[in-house]
Amino acid sequence: MAKQGNDQQRSTAQWRALVGAYEASGLSARAFCAQRGVAQSTFYHWCRRLREDAVPAPGAHLVPVRVLEERPALVTGGASGIAVVAGGGVRVEVACGFDGATLTRVLATLAARG
Repeated sequence: MAKQGNDQQRSTAQWRALVGAYEASGLSARAFCAQRGVAQSTFYHWCRRLREDAVPAPGAHLVPVRVLEERPALVTGGASGIAVVAGGGVRVEVACGFDGATLTRVLATLAARG
């Protein structure tokens, strides 16, 4: 399959979307790269770079959660995800293929609010 664009010309946002598509695809990295016409070495470089960029901000920390009851997941449109419900009526829903860096910032912001 022909390349969909020069690997060197993709923006960070485009690489983030491409990595998200890979994570949602269920394909091996090799098969995904071949399908999209992406060099595996470049793909792995961007996976590592985006993972490093997703490091939580200083002062951010994990908080314990308690599962109130187990229920079967509601699946709509063939996608799955998670929902985090915190005190004070805060609910964060995360779809399959979400951007980890954005979720990290959202959770850090919520934690800072107390």
